[in-house]
Amino acid sequence: MIDRACISITSKCQLRCTYCHFDKHISKTSCGDITAENLEVILKNILLYARNNELKAFKVGLVGAGEPLLRFDLIQSAIGFSMENDSEHILQFYTISNGVGVNEEILLWSYEHKDTIKLSFSLDGNESIQDSCRKFPNGKGTYFFVMKNINSYKKIFGVAPSVNTTVHKKSIENEEELLTYFEQTFSEVCFSRLVDEASPDLYISKSDFNSFIERAGKTTLSLRQLRKPPKYDCTMYGQLCGVGRTNIFYANGKVYPCGRFIGMKEYELGNETDSLETIYKSMLRFTPVKDGKCYFDETQGGK
Repeated sequence: MIDRACISITSKCQLRCTYCHFDKHISKTSCGDITAENLEVILKNILLYARNNELKAFKVGLVGAGEPLLRFDLIQSAIGFSMENDSEHILQFYTISNGVGVNEEILLWSYEHKDTIKLSFSLDGNESIQDSCRKFPNGKGTYFFVMKNINSYKKIFGVAPSVNTTVHKKSIENEEELLTYFEQTFSEVCFSRLVDEASPDLYISKSDFNSFIERAGKTTLSLRQLRKPPKYDCTMYGQLCGVGRTNIFYANGKVYPCGRFIGMKEYELGNETDSLETIYKSMLRFTPVKDGKCYFDETQGGK
């Protein structure tokens, strides 16, 4: 049963992170932003599917192959749709920003709608770790800009935001320093393993990542990976693979079993405006992998 979807609303981004999966695998020139009309059709289809299958919750990520807040108007449209059509509060929205373009308008709106959509930030760690990979096109690091906006978030929300962190070789090499930094600065962190890296020197194995998560679990941080029971979501977050089970990813007019398959025609589940019943039937051709395995790695020879 599908119960979560990521919707790529734009492929545009202000940054050129050295390890970006989407920069490596997707031709940005061929990717367009989703239209407001099609986004509404998608949400209508999701809501209808959820109601028909008596789902109490359906998780919707307004994310992308780029920076979602560059299309803040689409995020506002999605929440407006939800407020008008989802009286049961089935749709559970979230978005993840690189943090550099966040402003007071966005933060005040996000606070007003905090019960409908969760705003998280991407942050890899302290200044040296963040700026080693997450950069502007001119090579300048982003730490100063992201933390400035995170501090603005704290003033408005009264708490630190949840952060999403990519774990790579430099994270492992500075593990103690990194975990201390997060423990002192944040309370909720989602660590994800670097996959399909554009910088091979940053590669870490699954066992490296699992060892890191084990040590992170001994801190006071609230970790998505350690919430029980584990969910069929994505192994890059330390959960179970949802391909063929629970997940779909909308991008560039098509639907895929996960974001790593974007652009691979043989893995298209349908068009973005197709009903979820049609998409689910198409998804059944994929046999889910055993718990702990990743469908992409198993079928595409990923690491």
